[in-house]
Amino acid sequence: MMRFVAVCILIALLSPLSGRAQTAQKYVCVDTREFPGGHKAAQMFSALYAAADGRVYAGLCTHAGSSHFYQYDPRTGRMRHIADVAEFLGQTGKGIRTAGKIHTRFVEDSEGRIYFGTMCEDSGPTNIDPYSWEGPHWIRYDPRADKLENLGLINRLWGIYGLAIDKKRNHLFGTAWDGHLYRLDIASGVTRDLGRIDNWDDLRHIAIDDDGNVYGAYPKARVWKYDPRTELVYDLGAQLPYDPRVFPRRLSNPMLDRKAIWRVVEWDRADRVIYGVDGGSSILFRYDPKDGPEGKVTELGRLCAERFYNSDRKDIPYSTLAFTIGKDRKVYYAPAGLDFDYEARLEAARLALERAGQKTSPYSELITYDLKAGRRENLGMLRTADGRHVYGCGGAAVGQDGTIYLGAAVEVKDPRREAGKVAGVYPFAMELLLYRPGAACPPGGRDSRRERSGK
Repeated sequence: MMRFVAVCILIALLSPLSGRAQTAQKYVCVDTREFPGGHKAAQMFSALYAAADGRVYAGLCTHAGSSHFYQYDPRTGRMRHIADVAEFLGQTGKGIRTAGKIHTRFVEDSEGRIYFGTMCEDSGPTNIDPYSWEGPHWIRYDPRADKLENLGLINRLWGIYGLAIDKKRNHLFGTAWDGHLYRLDIASGVTRDLGRIDNWDDLRHIAIDDDGNVYGAYPKARVWKYDPRTELVYDLGAQLPYDPRVFPRRLSNPMLDRKAIWRVVEWDRADRVIYGVDGGSSILFRYDPKDGPEGKVTELGRLCAERFYNSDRKDIPYSTLAFTIGKDRKVYYAPAGLDFDYEARLEAARLALERAGQKTSPYSELITYDLKAGRRENLGMLRTADGRHVYGCGGAAVGQDGTIYLGAAVEVKDPRREAGKVAGVYPFAMELLLYRPGAACPPGGRDSRRERSGK
């Protein structure tokens, strides 16, 4: 009986007719680039970066194989597959757990070399011993030499999430599955465990300021700081904004509310502050580490999808990792309109809706926040130039020419390209999306058409 009641509640919450009345919402169309090689990787988690030389780097993930590393050159329009990461590390064909994920944003040193970290998590069939996983590695790519390098093992656990680089001291920082902060001295190749900074694997992003101070978040909605002068980590009193009414990510077993912590952040060199969103209702905030002894947090607004914006709904989807600051001094953010996690079967209630004839496919919107004017704008539901759905986004970056790049799960109609099915229903493949602020919609786009939100 209790299970029946819970499903009924979820169906009501997921229904596009619940909450505020539906409003017409325009589409924003984007150009697309396919990832070559036929590897059919099915996720992106943060791993998107536009380098100083204009080229864009992307990392795609799998849950049972290898992660893949790509380079896109907007000058030539060419997308290259640089490496099968598990194969590069010599892990394939051995019956062991492999580097199936890149869960970090890429960072770049003063010589233009690109860094990331590897992860396994649950990659590989369950009948392969988890202890066969050797641990995550620091990886570097030198574009001048077109060479991928293994800089060494970090620890023996599943992998790392947050990544930041101190270009002056030549130090690389990563937050790991065990809740510890690790530092690689790039020159010497020595990795040091700087100690515990969290009690769970919450921390997806960290940020570093111009002085080399590293910042992260810990439960519940607090900030820590690593000081390079003392080489110590300090827990600060700064309070991050979050909505305690929003349901935890795992309503069935909410041991820890992952929504009450920052989800994605970026150090802004223009304002010399951190901008980011919380994990719950995608509250945009600014953290100024120099304002006061422990810094000051300012809530700026909500970047969640329109159907949740200024409503009383508490089932706001977990915040995405698709966040960047454009050349036009606007934040660009792509929230999900329905709970989204690639192939994960999160929505038994949604399938019940479909059986009842009420079809609601997953979708994403593109939201901006003008940092100068303090104004939020919904640009519309994302659609490809040929009219396909964009189900969910997992990374964002801004190119040197101002182009906004998004890594996304996109509807496919050719079964040969299918990498998976969202909720076991909607076929998709990972693609790189290109949105050019102020530019005309690509040929065949649907920018002028309007449909009902949530459909």
